[in-house]
Amino acid sequence: MKIEINSIDDDQVIDSKFVTAKTNYGYALEVLYPLIDRLDIQRNLQNPSFYNRLRLDLLKGCVMPPITLALVVEKGKLPSNIKDAEAYITSNISNAFVLDGIQRLNTLHRASEQSDDVEKIDNSRPLFLNILICLKPDNLLYRMITLNNGQKPMSANHQIEILLGNIYKFKDLDIIISTEKEKGKKGKYEHSFNKSDIIKSYLAFLAKSTAIDNKKIIESKMDELLANKIIASKITEDKIQFNDVITLINRLSSSEYLMKWFSNTNNIIGFSVGIRKSFDYVNSDEIANVENAFKVFEMAFKALNLSTIKLSKERRNLSSFFIEQYNVLNGLGEIDLLDKLNENVL
Repeated sequence: MKIEINSIDDDQVIDSKFVTAKTNYGYALEVLYPLIDRLDIQRNLQNPSFYNRLRLDLLKGCVMPPITLALVVEKGKLPSNIKDAEAYITSNISNAFVLDGIQRLNTLHRASEQSDDVEKIDNSRPLFLNILICLKPDNLLYRMITLNNGQKPMSANHQIEILLGNIYKFKDLDIIISTEKEKGKKGKYEHSFNKSDIIKSYLAFLAKSTAIDNKKIIESKMDELLANKIIASKITEDKIQFNDVITLINRLSSSEYLMKWFSNTNNIIGFSVGIRKSFDYVNSDEIANVENAFKVFEMAFKALNLSTIKLSKERRNLSSFFIEQYNVLNGLGEIDLLDKLNENVL
């Protein structure tokens, strides 16, 4: 048995298809279980004792709660009917990842390995699936967060790391995105972007806020706050996706000055927030003009009395303001721009 599609419906909020389907334990063990190791950064499997009751129930023939899978269509269009959905899912199942059910699939695997002649897993038992097929990774993340908000197992930061590692294809870009460990190596990683900065930028872009980390707020509450911001940011209604932002940064980084500017964590966070409103203006401008505008911004920013402000906070805030108002501010001189920045200092 493979996967049998029962229904296909439109998720009109995230412009995706929601599919309900059925398979069996045998297919799940062979095809779906390996997917839990597909992600670069995966939730740690919980202590097996937590799921020991489920393992015993599986051996006795219980019906496992549905597993939720996700697929992102890289090219083409969404399937429109059950036949097309079944063909697409079957052909692309190896590219799916598990949104909900990692622990259950692992428990099923343990039950199959630990079964004996007395208690043996029945591979023909049914397993039900919910499958989300999306065109846009950002919309998928929105749905992931609305499903997981308020639950401890999967934070917003963690979900973003999953998408960055498995959906966005950075290898197709000229810029290099590296881990902190790679950054310390000589050679190509010396002039690369930190992956942690890109994660923060994605989070800021989705939340439409530069206030994405605060040591004065406990981590669990900060994550809940961010999730609420993302849900309220209307990201599913935006025509701009984070992939567009990264592509733009990639193009602008052909300028050595702009590459260095984006390498500042607070700059790239502020840029990622402001660009949601000014993408067309910045994207259509000549790189030389953008570089000159950023140089004027830096001169104006350095004219602020840095001893009286929180430097990192204001750099995020004012770079976001500058980028958001780029079509109005990019032609100003240092003093005029300083006046505008002064009006927006927090």
